[in-house]
Amino acid sequence: MKIARVQTNDRELTARVDGDKLVVLEGTPITPGPETGEILDIAAVKFLVPSSPSKIVAIGINYMDHAGDRTAPTEPQPFLKTPSSLIGHQDEIVLPADSTNVHMEAELVAVMGKACSKVAPESVLDYVAGYTAGNDVSGRDWQQADLQWWRAKSSDTFTAVGPWMETEIDPWNTSIEGRISGKTQQESNTSLLINSVAACISRISNYMSLEPGDLVFTGTPGTTGEISSGDVCEVDVGDGDVRVLLSNPVVRA
Repeated sequence: MKIARVQTNDRELTARVDGDKLVVLEGTPITPGPETGEILDIAAVKFLVPSSPSKIVAIGINYMDHAGDRTAPTEPQPFLKTPSSLIGHQDEIVLPADSTNVHMEAELVAVMGKACSKVAPESVLDYVAGYTAGNDVSGRDWQQADLQWWRAKSSDTFTAVGPWMETEIDPWNTSIEGRISGKTQQESNTSLLINSVAACISRISNYMSLEPGDLVFTGTPGTTGEISSGDVCEVDVGDGDVRVLLSNPVVRA
């Protein structure tokens, strides 16, 4: 099931995506309720980030083909991104005026559905509400220049997520593709993760409690690509009808 948080005529709604229609639901995307009877055209709404997270935790170097000549980690390596950097589907990624080398990073993102603290890997996926597509936009020049990744990973608009949450995605075996202006830059499958989605969420929960709506970026594959003003970034996660496609244009501040 595809569950979205949308805005239309100054109303924020929860809806189930059904083809080119949206079936409005009671409740929130994390705890959706029954249908209200209202149906909207998908073209008539703005897609918001599927949840309102208190925190965003991302995993570094989690595919062998992204590690390159670096040593692959033996356990998940989390870092934080700020909620203030979030944007939704079709929102603009704004390149800061003084940035010189910004890349897109296509990722599967887990949306937490329940409070999660110190949960074992074999149980932790029961705490996930669903999965969505994410773009961990990264300032490579700032990653190298700064002691911490505060602006490289959390500049305004550097965390794109959406457009909806898919409850049927298989985190153990699902496709990921990242495209820049229609050209495939990254292509992989979560079966190739160094540390599984379950292992990543469990490790985070051992030290940092996850709350409903929190987002976990699970790592990016392959060689990422630089983005420029005028480009369109696409993150395509899933297979067949069970998929999420996130698209964001790029502009220069």
